[in-house]
Amino acid sequence: MDCLRRLQQTLMRRVASRDADNVRSIGFAPAVSNRASDAIVQARFDVARKARDVSAQQRIEPVEPVRLLDRSTDAYHELQLPTQIRQTGEIVPTGVAISTSDERATTSVVVRWTTVDPEPPRPDQDHPDDPRWHWGLLTVSHLFVGRGDRDSQTRAAVRRVAACGHGPDAIRSRVAARGRIPGGPDIAVVETGWDRLWLSGFIPEIGLPPLTVVTGEDLSNWTRTGTTGNFVGDAVIVPWTWQAFYPTLAIPTLGRLQHIVAYERVTAENANQATFGPGSSGGVLITGGIVLGVQVAGMRPTFEVGYAQTLDISLKWLKNKLRATRLELVNVVTA
Repeated sequence: MDCLRRLQQTLMRRVASRDADNVRSIGFAPAVSNRASDAIVQARFDVARKARDVSAQQRIEPVEPVRLLDRSTDAYHELQLPTQIRQTGEIVPTGVAISTSDERATTSVVVRWTTVDPEPPRPDQDHPDDPRWHWGLLTVSHLFVGRGDRDSQTRAAVRRVAACGHGPDAIRSRVAARGRIPGGPDIAVVETGWDRLWLSGFIPEIGLPPLTVVTGEDLSNWTRTGTTGNFVGDAVIVPWTWQAFYPTLAIPTLGRLQHIVAYERVTAENANQATFGPGSSGGVLITGGIVLGVQVAGMRPTFEVGYAQTLDISLKWLKNKLRATRLELVNVVTA
């Protein structure tokens, strides 16, 4: 991850002196096996327009030479990095803004946490009411922009997954923590009671084991090999395929966010053409049983490409923000 971050910084400085107005971002994708270079990744240059006639000063070469410092030996490696140039649309946040007339949050992940040290036993069917554990739902911070600076005063209404007798069609919650926008991380947790989550169909039982969350090693592997998975959103499950990893990516109004993954919907007959469009932020990416990240943005105009911030970065921040001794993802809501 550190090598990719430094490679991105080097290439961005190089682009700044060539064609900064046209190059929107630089990420990394699996290398094509038949390329002349023996590199394991290729640098993906996302451009506003892909021109045929480019001056020598602006040209991005098929293979870009890059020097990378090996910090373990203080020696430089001379890399021949293959490149890919891809014309992309505008990347825009896809969350639904919360307002007094339409308070709603997009979420697919149940979380629980404790601030007690030493950590208490996890709640189970016999002891569900342990006040030492908090329960909530994961979503994106940019949903709450403009709702005031004090998290404790921000409320959200979340649509129930299952009917609950003659009760309301949404459960009430408060924002327990949220990242600063712009700048991120673009993550928030809204707190509610375990009983509301259980009665509303968000969890099948109380004593669920924690889910497996992405690590930096996972991201490093997938940047080289690619991967596929499912996007779980508001009552939808959509297959996707890996496109690229960005150590940092600037998104309008969200700021420069760390660890962003781009992915593309697997085309299906009668598929919704705006799969990753407005309202889909807060949906979660799953691959190989691992929770990868939370969607924050999509690409205009078709929204067939989505962007998620990976949880290796955002969960670490969220745990510190909550002052939690333990923070666990418990369930991905698929219905």
